[in-house]
Amino acid sequence: MLPTVRYLILWLTEGCNLRCAYCYRPNQGAPKAMSREVVDQALTLAARSGRFFHVQISGGEPTLEPDLIAYTAEALQRRRLPATLAVQTNGTRLTSELIHLFRRYAIQVGISLDGPPPIQENLRGGAAKTVAGIRRLEAAGVPFRITAVVSEASIGTLDLLPLFVGTFRWCQGIALDLLTVKGHALQGHVAPPKHHSLRVGLQRFYRSVLFVNQHRHQPLRLRELDRLRRAKASSSTSVFCPAAKGESLAVRPDGSVFPCGQTCGEKDWACGTVWHPDTTRLRRLCGLAQPRGADCATCHIRRFCPGECPSRLIYNTAHHASLVCTMYQTLWELWEKPNGIPDGSKAQRGKGGEK
Repeated sequence: MLPTVRYLILWLTEGCNLRCAYCYRPNQGAPKAMSREVVDQALTLAARSGRFFHVQISGGEPTLEPDLIAYTAEALQRRRLPATLAVQTNGTRLTSELIHLFRRYAIQVGISLDGPPPIQENLRGGAAKTVAGIRRLEAAGVPFRITAVVSEASIGTLDLLPLFVGTFRWCQGIALDLLTVKGHALQGHVAPPKHHSLRVGLQRFYRSVLFVNQHRHQPLRLRELDRLRRAKASSSTSVFCPAAKGESLAVRPDGSVFPCGQTCGEKDWACGTVWHPDTTRLRRLCGLAQPRGADCATCHIRRFCPGECPSRLIYNTAHHASLVCTMYQTLWELWEKPNGIPDGSKAQRGKGGEK
């Protein structure tokens, strides 16, 4: 029996108009686009449990297939499925038609942006077009979030990212993805941050968020800190992602399925197809969420730590895997300081706002 799917990832295409220094897309000839039949069958699998699920449109660069984005949104609405829909894009191809589509179907938008334009240009390319895309979202009043890949090449300027995106009213928050060492990253041109670099970079980044949120009506949220806060509030250990619970399903354009987006295209992680999924293999990432560092037993956030991305634990060395500990511990220590928090609530109290 297929496990409950709470997170469905649709790789609409393996094509991309950029060449990121750490891209992990499989290089298997000419890019292919997903058929509507694969979209429909993937939605059927996710809807089988009758429970709410989230659909993440990804790739490659999904905006290369705008008609498929529209079809997916229309299919969810037509079938009245209990789901939300989001798209992760590099932002370089955001036309007025796409932005209208996002608004019409309440599609959540994530923009991949690793830092200020020079860093973005160096690591991904197309920086000017990405900024132009962000400006179009802002002009249209479409909410969006930023996802930044954190590497040694970007951590030194990470504090500039909130200062830039904080000027956009409709930017809702920032998510930090530690670099996964696979694909192009194996060539050594870009590496995960060092522990010291990560700690210092996060401290500077956090101060920038505090500064920006003092001047915004709606504060920038930090995904990683929100994870910790929710787990602490519920007094329970959380998990990094649905894949760590066997509740994730990633689908390639040809209909083959994998436990999560980062394993997509890896033969060793193939789990059949949307027509004949291997339910046992889809749960292979379960129980791999904890970094298992030597200091876990004495860590002050161990009771509510969400652990590490299970697939990143597979691809990164033990030294790199423990970077997540540095990230969570640093953010939590900064959160506990009495001089404010990145969601702006303490800043508001300090300024005489609502308690």
